[in-house]
Formats: sequence, C-alpha cells, structure tokens
Amino acid sequence: MVVWLVGGIMADVPSHAFASDNAAPAHPAVIDAIVAANNGSVASYGNDPATQRAAEAVKTTFDSPDAEVLFALTGTAANVIALASAVRPWQEILCSDIAHSLVDEAGGPVRLSGAPVTKLRSDNGLIDPAVLDIEVARRGPVHHSQPRIVTITQSTENGRVWTPQAIKDFIDHAHDLDLLVHVDGSRIGNAVAALDISAPDAIADADIVTVGGTKNGMLMGDAILVRRPKSFDGIHFVQKQIGHLASKQRFIAAQFEAMLHDGLWLRTATHANRMATRLSAGFQALGLTLTSPTEANEVFVDLEPAAYAAVSAGYAVHRPDPLLPAVRFVCSWVTTEDEVDGVLELLAPFST
Repeated sequence: MVVWLVGGIMADVPSHAFASDNAAPAHPAVIDAIVAANNGSVASYGNDPATQRAAEAVKTTFDSPDAEVLFALTGTAANVIALASAVRPWQEILCSDIAHSLVDEAGGPVRLSGAPVTKLRSDNGLIDPAVLDIEVARRGPVHHSQPRIVTITQSTENGRVWTPQAIKDFIDHAHDLDLLVHVDGSRIGNAVAALDISAPDAIADADIVTVGGTKNGMLMGDAILVRRPKSFDGIHFVQKQIGHLASKQRFIAAQFEAMLHDGLWLRTATHANRMATRLSAGFQALGLTLTSPTEANEVFVDLEPAAYAAVSAGYAVHRPDPLLPAVRFVCSWVTTEDEVDGVLELLAPFST
C-alpha cells in the first residue's frame, strides 16, 4: 500500500509493484544516458551519432549485421510498423489467440494495414507449427484473404518462452509455407535471460523483431530490427505516417545503447525473472493453482473472489479475463523480495 496526497487528502492507493513492468521506473543508467545525450545540437530524425551507435548495438546483439534498425516510442507502435509494412490490404496477419497485436492494440495493425488479423489456437501463446498448414490451405481463391505474415511473442503474453528448438522449428516451417515471421519481443530480454541462451537463439531466423526496452528498465522506446529489409520496403514511410519517427530520436536511442552495454539488459531481466520465480513458488506453497507455468517475469494464478479482493487492497493487479479466476502479477527490475513476501502474506489466509 502506498500513501498519496489526493485532492489535499491523504489516501491509501494500492502499490503498482506487480501491475506491470511498464509501471517500473527507468534504470539510473538510462537516465544518465539521456542526460549525456542532452548536450548541444545534433542532426534530427535519427541522423545523429547516438542513434547510429544504438542501431549498431542492436544489430550486434542479435548478430544481424545486414539488418536495418528503427526506433519507436511504444511497443504497440513498433508492432504496428512491423506488421503494416509486411502486408497489403488483401493479405492476412496470423497470430496466437492471446497475442498483444490481437487483443491489446485497439485494432492498430488492422487500421494501419487494412489486412485482417486472424487468431490461431495456442498453448498460452505457443503455436503448433502444424496449425499454419491449415491457414495457408485457403490461399489462392480471390474470395479469401491471403496469409502473409505470422507474429509470435517471445516471451508470450502468458509468460511462456519459446525454446531455441521450438522457435527454430516454427519459423523454418513458416518460411517453408512462404510466410514471413515477426517476433514481438517486448520481453525478449526476459526470454533470453530465462533460457540462458544468446539473443540470436531466442529469435531464430525471424524476418523482423520488435526489441522491447520500456518493460526492461527504459523510460520509453522499442526498437524494430528489420532483418530482411526487402520484405518490408515501405517500413520507413509507415513509421513516419503514424508519428513514430521522433525528431529527437537520440533520446530513445541513447537508452538502448545504455541498456545493451555490458549486459545490463540481461541483468535487469534476470532480476525480474528471479522475483517471479520466488512469487510463483510461494503461490504453490500456499496450495494455489498456477494458470500457466512461470517461465519468465509474469505469474498467473487462480484466485477466488475473496482472495482477489484481499490482494487488490494492497496491490494493483490485473485479471486478463474478468470472467475467469486468473490474475496476473508482473515482476520488474525493481521488484523486491519484501514486495513478493508481502503478496504472499496477504494470501496466506487463503492457503488450501
């Protein structure tokens, strides 16, 4: 519980420690990088040294020397730019049944591209490659939208991670079916840290990747790693059209340079994952049921109404589907053991 002064009156406000990793503050190294970039006048719209260095850092991290790198202010914008530049209005975007692009971007990909977004059944965001065969079987007749790109999320919206072999098999199969693949990497750092693998292994042969920064210690900003630029030839125009070609782009880019330096992005992600593991283990010790396995920095647990009310009095938490008992807790780079234990203490009376 946090005490705020609201309208001149002291009021108790639930802590946002587990509401979302978007609620976390920016890392001090990020603030320092912004301050350092705030020195003199430089070229605008990304034509500055900081942006060039950050772009190289992203390419090096993901072993993509021939890629292009764009920066956007938000993860939604990064996804929309990537997907809208891949399709024409008669084509189709495929995604999981819980994809952020489907349920949490207010139809942005559809509005900007004119192409429909079609959901595929999944296991908490992990899609069986065989499902793609069913979708592409509709290709050909003029009466149907033509599947062109599939977007997957690493780690998924329900906290699962694609193992290196699983994501390789999925992307290779998609390419065999002449589908492009987009990886929504809003929490890519958490996936890399959780799997203890290299960044390239976490995305396999994906054609385009959104690299998250906001959820992992940055003030704002996500990068778009365009690994096959010829397949996204209008992407710079889409970025400009939707207002995400920042004139003072160096202040976004400088944050990426700071986070990718010396593995900081993985240290922040590792801490968030460790706190989620602690919270998940605590829930299970209380006899509570996890909705999905805890594999990164998100924990999903079923809570009865009384338990949900009790924890909500102290912490702002999210129930993704108001008709289901699953409640989401998200850990970040600043989550503390005391905060984790505080949640468990509130739920101890509901132990089974």
